[in-house]
Amino acid sequence: MDQAQSLTAPQALEELRGCYDTFIQKLEKSQASSVGEVMGRFFRSQGNPRVAYAVEEFDAVLTQQVAALAGLLGACPAEEAGELAAQALELMLFYPIPADNNIAFSLAAFEGRAQPLVAFLPPPRRQETARRYAKRTPPRRMFPNQQKLWKELSLL
Repeated sequence: MDQAQSLTAPQALEELRGCYDTFIQKLEKSQASSVGEVMGRFFRSQGNPRVAYAVEEFDAVLTQQVAALAGLLGACPAEEAGELAAQALELMLFYPIPADNNIAFSLAAFEGRAQPLVAFLPPPRRQETARRYAKRTPPRRMFPNQQKLWKELSLL
């Protein structure tokens, strides 16, 4: 906890980037390595335990890191906070879409975690982000967490 308090907002953003990189690497490594493993997962109702563990771990870390970043942004000048929040949203919402559908689905499931950062965007940046977000994922195809985030981005 003391380490999180000694971070600067740019350092917290870098930790968030590292968190995403680590999560994607874990998902890539958790793919089935044999036909037997694929069949075993097919008959097991809970799916791939390595993926489930990576998702649970990422959820806890991501939630903590976004909260820490939002807290640090609250102490920054508005212009700097807006720029850092925009960079974090870029990472969390506009990542390159992975070819692996499981990884893409996993990342989309966490987009709603970006919601605490929206308040730091100035209104024109919020509108632009909302427009880009709706273009990337049309609202009718959004998951509930994505719709909630998109609506917040769209509010002025």
